[in-house]
Amino acid sequence: MDLRTIGRLIAERRGAKGLTLQQLATAAGVGRSTLAAFEGGKIRELGFGKVERLCAALDLVLEVRPPALDAPLMAHRHITEAAGRDLTKAAIEDIITRGDFPAWRGLVQVMRADRSGQIVRRAREVSAALRKQDARAHAFALLMPDLLRAEDSRRAARG
Repeated sequence: MDLRTIGRLIAERRGAKGLTLQQLATAAGVGRSTLAAFEGGKIRELGFGKVERLCAALDLVLEVRPPALDAPLMAHRHITEAAGRDLTKAAIEDIITRGDFPAWRGLVQVMRADRSGQIVRRAREVSAALRKQDARAHAFALLMPDLLRAEDSRRAARG
């Protein structure tokens, strides 16, 4: 996330909380004009301490982690008939958080093929644990029932 995006998010959150520029600036210990420029995307650099105080004043969490990728770190080669039954929670997490829709569909196919129910249980546990923190995991959790129904329909049409 870049500084402009953070500034826009802070502006949105400030508005949602009904705070004026001056109220937030005072609460965070920054100048009103600095805050206005920051929210407007006109500041190229702002110290970490100021950004952290602004976030804290708005009940936002400033988090450092590896960037979210548009694609998985590696191809989801582990979604095969043979490997499906051995999917670990880490592999399922990678598929959910970094995979695309076809990867999700592949996971659902493996879930359907797994007679033991372990993959379904693991996928539900991973999805439930991640959905509050990760937008993609939340989307997967919302789509999982639809994906499972669609896979059943495809299987019925073929079989």
